[in-house]
Amino acid sequence: MGEEKVALLALLHHSEPAVSWAQVRADLLEGASPLALLEGPGLIGVDVSEQVARAREDLTRWESAGIHVLTPLDEDYPAQLLSVHDFPLVLFGRGAVAHDYRSAAIVGSREFSQGGQMFADRLATALAEDGVTVVSGLARGIDGTAHRAALRAGGRTVAIIGNGLDHVYPAEHRELQRTIAERGLVLSQFRPTTRSSRQTFPQRNITMSAYSAMTVIAEAQEASGTRIQANAAIKHARPLILTEQVVGRTSWGREFAEGNYDVTVVATADEARTAVQDVLSRTQHSLQLAEA
Repeated sequence: MGEEKVALLALLHHSEPAVSWAQVRADLLEGASPLALLEGPGLIGVDVSEQVARAREDLTRWESAGIHVLTPLDEDYPAQLLSVHDFPLVLFGRGAVAHDYRSAAIVGSREFSQGGQMFADRLATALAEDGVTVVSGLARGIDGTAHRAALRAGGRTVAIIGNGLDHVYPAEHRELQRTIAERGLVLSQFRPTTRSSRQTFPQRNITMSAYSAMTVIAEAQEASGTRIQANAAIKHARPLILTEQVVGRTSWGREFAEGNYDVTVVATADEARTAVQDVLSRTQHSLQLAEA
């Protein structure tokens, strides 16, 4: 068990006074040691040994439960996340961890139309057949449709969820979450006991954008949470693929489509499949480590 990894977990979850995760991220990019940060001048008077012991107990318990605990210090931490400035400092996973460079997030409304559902189903099926990892958020509607289509096609799918791994949301996706963990990967940036909230879902969307080579929004309304992921994709310099429905029915979709951004507007799943392949052909080797 790496002492530096344990020290990082102590910083993130047991540090008193609390440390800034953004500052820890910046310090790591500059080559700082988590042990040195934990014993730094800002934490004078704190019982570091107790913090480390609690973090070690956490790590042992999580790993004994079959959970992957991934930090930027680990070789199997998804490398594509390190190309953005706000990469998560810890991830918890069940399933097969991989560097999913060839990936596309397919997201959309929980309340979907038949056309939106058909688009997500056909695109996820096609991408699975092309060997592209289908990423989504395990939500009702478009997300669940994309995951199921990828599984039916025998492809890899990754669910990035807005709660800890000990919970399932929505409850009706319990079997789907279990299947994805067996045949793909379920990832969370939240401690396993964390329940979903209004704060966790936006954070999940930002991480999903960072994890994926691009984001495809199949269907959305003006107030859709997918807007958060679209914004994140732009900030992460990730290509964005929008359907005509999104551009036609949301002000933010029109703004992105008409702006000076890497945005492709498509009418059909076939057009989206072509757009995904075009993006992958030009971004395959372009994901670089974030700079401090």
